[in-house]
Amino acid sequence: MELLDRALEIIRTYPLCDSCLGRLFAQMGYGLENFERGRAIKTLLHMKLVDEYRKGRDVLNDLLALAKIHKPTSRFLTSLGINVDEAACYICGGLLKDVEKYAKDVLPLLEGVEFRTFEVGTTVPKDVVERESEVVKRFLITSGESVKHEINRRIGKELLKHLTGKRVDKLRPNIVVRVDLITGKASVERNPLLIEGVYLKLSRRVSQAKKFGDVKSTLWDKLVYIREVFGGKEHVIHVSGREDSDARMLGTGRPLVVEVKQPIKYDGAIPPFRDGDIIFTPIGFTNREEVRRLKEKAKTDIKLYRALVLSERPLTVEELNKIGELSGKTIIQYTPRRIKRISPRKKRVRMVYELAWRQISPRVFELYVRCQGGLYVKEFIHGDGGRTTPSVSEILNTHLEVLELDVLSVE
Repeated sequence: MELLDRALEIIRTYPLCDSCLGRLFAQMGYGLENFERGRAIKTLLHMKLVDEYRKGRDVLNDLLALAKIHKPTSRFLTSLGINVDEAACYICGGLLKDVEKYAKDVLPLLEGVEFRTFEVGTTVPKDVVERESEVVKRFLITSGESVKHEINRRIGKELLKHLTGKRVDKLRPNIVVRVDLITGKASVERNPLLIEGVYLKLSRRVSQAKKFGDVKSTLWDKLVYIREVFGGKEHVIHVSGREDSDARMLGTGRPLVVEVKQPIKYDGAIPPFRDGDIIFTPIGFTNREEVRRLKEKAKTDIKLYRALVLSERPLTVEELNKIGELSGKTIIQYTPRRIKRISPRKKRVRMVYELAWRQISPRVFELYVRCQGGLYVKEFIHGDGGRTTPSVSEILNTHLEVLELDVLSVE
């Protein structure tokens, strides 16, 4: 069916404004707004019907239907002594006439926010959406777009007229403009800012996020400055794995992402941080997908640890060499007693790839463990009362205590 025939069939049943009629054919005619497309369709229908009327064809009812929503057709019928009252649009009821006006309510909300990208989201009356769906289903429309999509786009285009250097980004916008067409209220959501980096932990009294026991500070505390740089209300950290508070994180460092919530700046230099406890090196801005990848990768990362171990009894070199039996072994661990309250029955299976050791004194040795991420290394060494098996303590048949633990690399 030709476009004009389909449009006329729709108009016979439903009075539609220029925007709502044009939106049903949104995929036809590039570079046109829906109201321009709808107006053009009505103009062509007007020309066709007037021509047929003058040739004596029975198109008066079609002219009457068009005249309800098209002033030139109404004027033509008036010249014939036929007056037709204007009808409200069946779908939007006039809502789309000036949706751009909402942009002026948004602009004051953006003052003081330094952003690059935005997206517009709207709440549209439910009955408008339902009526549009009714028309689309009845006439099997496959060439249109939704009323909500049109409203979002039109408000966005109006905002761009006043926002120099900004652009619309539907995937990862800095801010989301919300307009409720039911209440007429506008609001702005400032999306989190994500900064990727790596950190070294040089102190054995610093934890990642919580203070407890002998902990004097946290990584979270040290990175408050990033929140302040971007004017955020709060911040959280997402880390690729976790080391104990009394373990140092050395080597090339551990990856993490700092999430700054509701920032007022979305761009700018990210200064590094260094004190006696922490070294943080920022890499740059990142996205939510990277946070998910970071956490998933922590489960499969290969990590190298150094431990200083004290034995309850003196050990010979021959006894220490038994440690080699654990290279390439699968280790089964139940939640350590020190964190048993969190998930007491949880079972964890991890690989130990390589082990190396060096005797320092009859009762003290240095142990290097290259293993799969997520292995409880302290428990792998001392056995945790049988909750980890096999363990170094089990192989050496002695009670072991971990005096120091360092993470040397995260591969």
